[in-house]
Parts: sequence; C-alpha cells; structure tokens
Amino acid sequence: MKAIILTAAVLALTMASVQAQDAGGMGGMGGMGGGRHHGQQKNAKAAPPKPKADEKAYNSALKGIPNKPYDAWHGVR
Repeated sequence: MKAIILTAAVLALTMASVQAQDAGGMGGMGGMGGGRHHGQQKNAKAAPPKPKADEKAYNSALKGIPNKPYDAWHGVR
C-alpha cells in the first residue's frame, strides 16, 4: 500500500514540473500561445559581436597543444 501511494506522489510531482515547464507554449492549446519566441529579436540585436581577442587566444592555445598521441602507459614501461 505504501508503494502505491509513494508511486502516485512521485508521478504527481513529476507531472506538475512538466506542466510548469511548458506553461508558456502549449502549442496553441491555452496560455499565451507560443511564448517561447517572444522577444527573440531584441536578444539578437542586443548581443554584442565577439571580440577578436578571444579568437587569438583560442588559436594560440591550440598551437600550444602537442601534436603527438597521448600515451597512457608512459609511466609503466
């Protein structure tokens, strides 16, 4: 009997969290009717372009990586 009650409680909590995550969209079945795309243009325009310094740091870090394969048995032989 305890197992049935526990299973029902876990299932109810899981369904509540799923419903809360999808409260805005619902595919036209209620709510605001697709709130996932609301304000998407504002975020695209507000994002500043990535600075070139990041690319330079990435490329210099790649040059520092050795080009030989890793030897896992290095200390054993």
